[in-house]
Amino acid sequence: MRDTPNPAVIEWAIKRCGKTPEDMTGISKKAPLWVTGDAEPTAKQMQKLAKATHVLLPYFYEDELPDLGLQIPDFRTVTSEAPKDPSPELYDTINLMQSRQDWLSEYLEDDGADRLSFVGSCKGMTSVAECVAAMRSLINLEVGWAKSLASDAAVRALRDAIEATGVYVCAGSYVGNSSKRTLDVKEFRGFVLTDAYAPVIFINTRDARSAQLFTLAHEFAHLLFNESGLDDAELDESNETICDEIAAEFLVPSSLAFRLFDRFDNDGAIKEMMRFTKVSEIVCLRRAKDLKLISKAEFFRRLDDYRARLSSLSPNKGERAKTSGPSFYTLQKNHLGKLFPETVYLALKSERLLYSDAYRLTGMSAGSFSDYYKREGMFV
Repeated sequence: MRDTPNPAVIEWAIKRCGKTPEDMTGISKKAPLWVTGDAEPTAKQMQKLAKATHVLLPYFYEDELPDLGLQIPDFRTVTSEAPKDPSPELYDTINLMQSRQDWLSEYLEDDGADRLSFVGSCKGMTSVAECVAAMRSLINLEVGWAKSLASDAAVRALRDAIEATGVYVCAGSYVGNSSKRTLDVKEFRGFVLTDAYAPVIFINTRDARSAQLFTLAHEFAHLLFNESGLDDAELDESNETICDEIAAEFLVPSSLAFRLFDRFDNDGAIKEMMRFTKVSEIVCLRRAKDLKLISKAEFFRRLDDYRARLSSLSPNKGERAKTSGPSFYTLQKNHLGKLFPETVYLALKSERLLYSDAYRLTGMSAGSFSDYYKREGMFV
């Protein structure tokens, strides 16, 4: 431990949060000199720097750079734009979910809950059909379930069905309740933390809803193999895994694809596939190629066209209008899901959880916590 801040750690911390020393001149005009060792920040300035970079203050006084690498296996594609080391936002989001899972798993096991037998049930299996059959038996949704639903309702329906199996599904577009710390969809779409009692799936809601559907199915498929991991691909054309195949067959069954291509020309079949399933165009194109309903040449031509259309859109196209946004209560429902608040409530009622710990686990103040549960019909 050093007596003075380590310039190398200061430089690392600033770079880790995607900023430059010049961006820190709001703390001190001498900030660029901190990384060269030509100036030393005061104790108060170090506190501000730690807060701005989301790095614990003691780390700045270590001789070596902190090891804050990814906490879970990385299933992101090799061509991903994301850096190897996680951003502070991703790192802290995984930490938050892991802390919730630690409590959930211990509480449920102590409470006598049964282990979830489906976690790891497909380990060693190579048959996609058998894995999809297992997944369908767990997630009680019939083929064509999304046809009459809007995209947001389809995401809710799949999320609710997954939570009904005992999987905790959380979601958000920023870290906890820190709305200024947004999550980057280019870095990750979602991740899964496996556990015999309390598996957790997290979905990045900055992603399109059609992509969220694929991520939900993909992360659940990982649980069938008892795998934790981070994902970024909606359906990558160069690095498909068995979980990609399972998610694709679950959401866009081959029987449906063949039927649609029998009835419509290629353009019409793709559009109908999207309408029936609510998944994205790229997933439908990949399914058509894999099932040999379109050629590789047509797939890549259509893929190029799809990407050209995306790049031609203005940056704000498709984003929600800049209004006051959803209420705090609505955001909490989306972030926490259904199962997690219910488990916290049962633990409180059985006096197995302190209120202070409940506030910490949910990230809410006492007043917000009480109001949230009253709205949910659970009086605490």
